[in-house]
Amino acid sequence: MAALTNKSLFYTEELGSMIRVAQVLGLTSTAFLAGKVFASSFTAVPAMLHAPAPLLAKQFKTVFDSDIYVNSIASVVATGVFSFFAYRDPNPGSRHQVLYTTAAALIAAAVPYSFIFLHPISRQLLQRADDLANTSLTDTAAESGIAKEETTHVLVDRWATLNLGRSLLCCVAALSATWAAVDRLEVVPAVGKIVGGANRMGH
Repeated sequence: MAALTNKSLFYTEELGSMIRVAQVLGLTSTAFLAGKVFASSFTAVPAMLHAPAPLLAKQFKTVFDSDIYVNSIASVVATGVFSFFAYRDPNPGSRHQVLYTTAAALIAAAVPYSFIFLHPISRQLLQRADDLANTSLTDTAAESGIAKEETTHVLVDRWATLNLGRSLLCCVAALSATWAAVDRLEVVPAVGKIVGGANRMGH
């Protein structure tokens, strides 16, 4: 249970240790997920695109195999925490409940978004990695017979562009949850004005 405490000049809301731990886990997981997803498109992929197709396909498969577990865990933790906070809010329809619900919904929405927009491309790239597994990693002519719009480089670039949409969902979720966490209470001065007897009587 939260309690009001008077420390120094302000009233503040003191939360239980478990609630604080849950907040830290939820906010950290969401921020980590948002940053990691964004970095994949904005930092990792541009560097990977300089590699020949066989190496690029292998790099994509390596990143995909590791991210699918890490991102899934972060998503489950964040969605669970924010759903719990929204559910336990004593004031249905309150700003905090709406913010936590929004955060949980946006993170959960990243799953169907990924399945609809990213999964088809990921499946092609994973198959490409298997097809080029026995090809020299430095072979620049490995895809000479493939249409330009279906080359590994184009597919990876397309994946990175669509992945920014998933990053946006996570970023907005992180902002929503952070706002809910820091906006739990209006902080007011804990000092009162001394009023004279005449003023108390309205004179």
